[in-house]
Amino acid sequence: MKKLLLLSCFAYFAVSCNQAPASTALNTLNHPDDTASLTKDKSDTGASTLDELTSSHGNFKLLLDNKYVRVLEYHLDPGQKDKPHTHPAKSSYVVTGGKLKVYLEDGSNIIADEEAGTASWSEAVGKHYVENVGTTPVTIILTEINSLAN
Repeated sequence: MKKLLLLSCFAYFAVSCNQAPASTALNTLNHPDDTASLTKDKSDTGASTLDELTSSHGNFKLLLDNKYVRVLEYHLDPGQKDKPHTHPAKSSYVVTGGKLKVYLEDGSNIIADEEAGTASWSEAVGKHYVENVGTTPVTIILTEINSLAN
């Protein structure tokens, strides 16, 4: 729990250095289970997003949501694929690592070797879906910033 609180604080301070929120434009992404609905981006920039909690709810669990942050737990078993979704800017903490294949909206893909105990910051990520191509379950804690106002 201490790590989660520290990670949330880290994300808060990291975002306070950013000058403007990133926005993403959606294109089509072919996936056999692409049935998610479109929603508006939290930053209200006009960009549409596929909220990961809604579109791939079987893989994302809401841990905390208040006016400052939204904290999600992401889990993917070996051989499992999630549904197409997007991410706002966020911090990530890898609880249990493994090998993930990320399918991007432009048709390319990336292999990500997630190492347990690592934390990172990422700007907004456009439409994609992920497959666990490793032999271990992967669990990652994501912290999104809702507001920096008091």
